[in-house]
Amino acid sequence: MAYETITVEPLTARIGGVVSGVDLTKPVSPAQIDEIRAVLLEHQVIFFRNQPLDLETHKAFGRRFGELHLHSAMPGLENHPEVRPIHADAKSKHIAGEEWHTDLSCDRIPPLGSILHLHTLPPLGGDTLFASMYAAYDALSDRMKGYLEGLTATHDGGLAFRRFNPDGKFPVSTHPVIPRHP
Repeated sequence: MAYETITVEPLTARIGGVVSGVDLTKPVSPAQIDEIRAVLLEHQVIFFRNQPLDLETHKAFGRRFGELHLHSAMPGLENHPEVRPIHADAKSKHIAGEEWHTDLSCDRIPPLGSILHLHTLPPLGGDTLFASMYAAYDALSDRMKGYLEGLTATHDGGLAFRRFNPDGKFPVSTHPVIPRHP
């Protein structure tokens, strides 16, 4: 797809795109937001390189896609409850998201997505992986698609978050195994 206000370089044949031609530290035009939304729908995960966002700019960008979602099981920053810091280093025993997951699928209405802003990156590699559930579904046989259609699954937030707060209450929601994008 051709875009008028941004440039997109696909990362793989199935998922991911690097967006350039937009400075997220400045107000982003409605036309660019429309194109970024289209890129997100097409590529499912998008990357903006070298964008030194502060917390207010980060949140303002997120608000362009809808109301910001408060994490249902973990607190955010004191003055920025919509922002949850994630830290890992060589001494970390657990790294947030090290298991395959969809962010906050335990919520009754999960968020559209997450905006990660990485401050410190390794010179090569990194451990964040993304998978296209569209491609996974498309690879299923028609018989398996038919079997899964109409099934539901329970998403229990306690499985992921109880280790951080053993006495906490965590959301539990049931969603279709094969959801439909709104």
